[in-house]
Amino acid sequence: MVIYNLLCKKKHNFEGWFPSFEEYQKQAEQNLISCPTCGTTKVEKVPHACAVHVKKEQPAPPAKTASRTPPAPPSPAEFKEMLLKVHHYVKQNFEDVGPRFADEARQIHRGKAEERPIHGTATAGEAAELADEGVPHVVLPKPDLDS
Repeated sequence: MVIYNLLCKKKHNFEGWFPSFEEYQKQAEQNLISCPTCGTTKVEKVPHACAVHVKKEQPAPPAKTASRTPPAPPSPAEFKEMLLKVHHYVKQNFEDVGPRFADEARQIHRGKAEERPIHGTATAGEAAELADEGVPHVVLPKPDLDS
């Protein structure tokens, strides 16, 4: 059994369970895989973490040496696609606190508000203040949707 994270053309995320990779390919080629939210058959696999199961009596494989060359940086199109996926993930999984982001992040950091993933907007000055105060946050660039 293989499980794939899938994304439809309308950016709905869902899981697909298949008996094998070959069966996934067969179903994908015949447009038999559809989004459970909107019904479209325009779906694609998205990168996901995988797990490896090793029998207890087998030793773990030796760690690879650091002699590998780093991967090439993504192309502009690949970067845009990754950025869109990150934004989609954040919108689906983080609470939108809008322009209250800096204040809410401070409250969470100080233990005065419930710890939870949030997103919103902050000015450059507010982001700098958060950094100075040691409040963990990340500024995500907005994807360019025109190109």
